[in-house]
Amino acid sequence: MQLRTVPAREGLLWVQTGLRRLMLQPWAALLMILAYIVVTGFISALPLVGLVFPLFVVQFGTIGFMQASRQIAQKQPVWPTVLLIGFRSGPVVLRNLVILGVLYTLAVLLVLGAGALFDGGAMLRLLLLGDKPPASAIADGSLRLGAVAATLAYIPVSLAFWLAPPLITWHDMPPVKALFFSFVLSLRNLKAFAVYAVQWLLLFLSLPTLIVLIASLMGASETLAATLSMPVVIAIFLAYILSFYGTYESLVGEPQASSAQ
Repeated sequence: MQLRTVPAREGLLWVQTGLRRLMLQPWAALLMILAYIVVTGFISALPLVGLVFPLFVVQFGTIGFMQASRQIAQKQPVWPTVLLIGFRSGPVVLRNLVILGVLYTLAVLLVLGAGALFDGGAMLRLLLLGDKPPASAIADGSLRLGAVAATLAYIPVSLAFWLAPPLITWHDMPPVKALFFSFVLSLRNLKAFAVYAVQWLLLFLSLPTLIVLIASLMGASETLAATLSMPVVIAIFLAYILSFYGTYESLVGEPQASSAQ
């Protein structure tokens, strides 16, 4: 395992990696994410456990998306079962990923709690319970302030958890050690991650807007224009999740064949 520090421009290469791998197997990537959404949505509909399951399962999804991208790069077929890699990597890895999932859930709840200090818990209730924010929270700007506070609080959480799933799965690290290595390595490459994040943000904002604008200029209704932009949004999202492995590959290196499932 190598821990690398890369220049900021590497963030652009990570974005390009996701786009290229999507073009190699677009339908496989679409089928994979649909399976993830269906299973997550079904379990999320259950009482109690459904409130936190979408947060808990993120770590299993992350290593599944990375494995899918890895297989695409190696010209191997990708099926939705790739998302089960975390469950197939042995009892120790499974236990550590479960612990990681619990820690991530608690961390996100703390992040939302930080936002609740400013918006009275409006965003927390919106995301977990689906409650509509009160008009007062929108009018006085407290909801916006809470969102900013939560976003800032989430940055260190994102750095700590970004590379933790592959470090646990492919390098047999315990959760706390994986979180530490991920945080330090991500922090050392913060400029590259900033370029990476800004590039994806620009793609998500600009391309769908351009499609809507062109469709509107051609006389399409607002509903039709929005519908035409949806495939672009989905394609960008698929490329985004397939780019996760590019960050790992660049900063840590290719996992040994024996450690990859």
